[in-house]
Amino acid sequence: MLARWDRAVVEAFQDAHWHPADVVFLHLSDWWVKSLVIVGLGLAADLWSRRLPVAAALSTVAYFAAGGIADVLKDVFDRPRPSLVDPAVHPLVAVPDSYAMPSGHAATAFGAAVAVALLHRRLGAAVLGLAALVALSRVWLGVHYLSDVLVGAALGSAVSLTLWICARGIIGARTSSP
Repeated sequence: MLARWDRAVVEAFQDAHWHPADVVFLHLSDWWVKSLVIVGLGLAADLWSRRLPVAAALSTVAYFAAGGIADVLKDVFDRPRPSLVDPAVHPLVAVPDSYAMPSGHAATAFGAAVAVALLHRRLGAAVLGLAALVALSRVWLGVHYLSDVLVGAALGSAVSLTLWICARGIIGARTSSP
């Protein structure tokens, strides 16, 4: 059931390709959008609120941690990319050599975005929306199934939330000492 649904979404996106949208999704998939832009928004918010760059630091750590875990899980899930199993899928970018599940782009984008959103609530909708567009771009470009990006988004969010909880515990332990 899931495979049929996943395949239908990828094929629907293939049918919907339109050059202006293709260009937008191509740029949303660029490495600097899911890293520098989201982390940079966190840094700008840190500086604006005259705080130490906590959001920038947490989002950077979450970005790299989520990416590392996603890379390990790709070998565990061993799921081929859509174009390798469906000749109707014509990717708009080079197909990565790694497996598809979970999406590293979604994991890293959501890892960074959730960290920024947790520390700067007013930016939450913007950075989470940007992360969602980064994730969606991978399906639009034909290199992931929707379930790949959903699992990647959940992974990145979980990593970021875990790091945030740990950081709060460390900061709280340091401030509550007699």
